[in-house]
Amino acid sequence: MVQSQPPSPKSEHRFRFPRKSSFNGNGGHNGSPTPAKHGALSDLKRFLNQHIHDDNPKPRKVRTPSPGASSTTSSRSSPAASNANLLRPNHLSGAATPTPSLQEATQAHLSKKYGKWGRVLGSGAGGTVRLIKASAKNGGTIFAVKEFRPKRTGESEKEYQKKVTAEFCVGSTLKHTNIIETVDIVSDHGHYYEVMEYAPYDLFSVVMSERMCRPEIYCVFRQICDGVEYLHELGLAHRDIKLDNCVMTTDNVVKLIDFGTATVFHYPGKSSHTPATGIVGSDPYLAPEVLSQDSYDPRKSDIWSVAIIFLCMVLRRFPWKIPDPKSDPSFRAFVNAHPDLTVARP
Repeated sequence: MVQSQPPSPKSEHRFRFPRKSSFNGNGGHNGSPTPAKHGALSDLKRFLNQHIHDDNPKPRKVRTPSPGASSTTSSRSSPAASNANLLRPNHLSGAATPTPSLQEATQAHLSKKYGKWGRVLGSGAGGTVRLIKASAKNGGTIFAVKEFRPKRTGESEKEYQKKVTAEFCVGSTLKHTNIIETVDIVSDHGHYYEVMEYAPYDLFSVVMSERMCRPEIYCVFRQICDGVEYLHELGLAHRDIKLDNCVMTTDNVVKLIDFGTATVFHYPGKSSHTPATGIVGSDPYLAPEVLSQDSYDPRKSDIWSVAIIFLCMVLRRFPWKIPDPKSDPSFRAFVNAHPDLTVARP
C-alpha cells in the first residue's frame, strides 16, 4: 500500500513566496497556468466580484463527517459535467439534515448582539452557516454564524454539549493568521451557535476560476502549510483538510475552517503521540492508511490532504476519487508507477 510520508521537521528550505497574491486572470487553462505579474488588490476584488461572487448563491452542502464515521462517500453524478464536478467531493451518505430555520427568539438574541441576519452560506452534517452584519454605526462588521446540528436520536444532552463545546474550545484557542477566528458561542432555546470571522471567498471557487498562475498557487499552498504547521505544533490535527475548508479574505489571506473533526494527537508533558482511528474526511483527500489501517498518524494524513489540494490547484481536478487501488484505477496506476512508495501492510 502507499502511505503518506512522515512530517518533515522545520528546515531552511521552506517556501519563500510572498503571502499576498492577486488572481488577475492571466493564468492558463490546461493545467499548467502561465506565471503572471501580480496586480493591485483592486484587480483581485474586481475579478472576484465578476467571476466568483454570487448575490444569491444556493446553499452548498459540505461534508463534515463525525470522528467516528466508518464509511466513505457514495458516488454521485451531475447531469451537467464540468471541471467543478471533477473537484467537488461527494457528500456523506445518510448524513443528518440540520434544521434550516433559526428560532425567532434566538434570531432576536443574536441580532441584538451582532446585527442583521443575512443569507445562508451552506449546510452540512455538522450544521448550517449564515451571515450576520452589524449596523453601520457599529462598524458594519460581517460575521459567519454556524448553527450546530440538532441533538441526534439516542444522543444524550451531555454528549451533545460536549461535542459542541469541544469544537468551540478548539476554534477559540487557535490564534494564527491562517486559521479562521472564533469570536463567540451562543446557547439559546436548546440551539448552539458559533460566531466566527467571515472570509468571503472559498478556495474551491478561486481554483475553479482557472485564473491562478503558478506563483499564486504557491502562495496559497504556503499559507495552507503555515496553518497546518501551526496546528501540528499545538498537537492538533485537522483531519478534514480540503478546498471547501479553506477560505480567503479580501486581502488574499487563506484561512482554514471547520474543526469539527479535529483531534489531539499530543498532550503537553507527554512524549508519546496518540494515533487517530476511523475514516474521517472526504474521499479524494484521504490518505491511504486512513482506509487501510485501524489507527494512523493524523499528522501524516493532514499532510497528504494538503498535497492533494496542491494537485487540485494545478490540475483543477482530483488525481483520483479515492486512494484505494482495488476500486480506483487512477490510484492503482499511481501505485504501480511508484513502487518505491509502496510499503507492506503491518
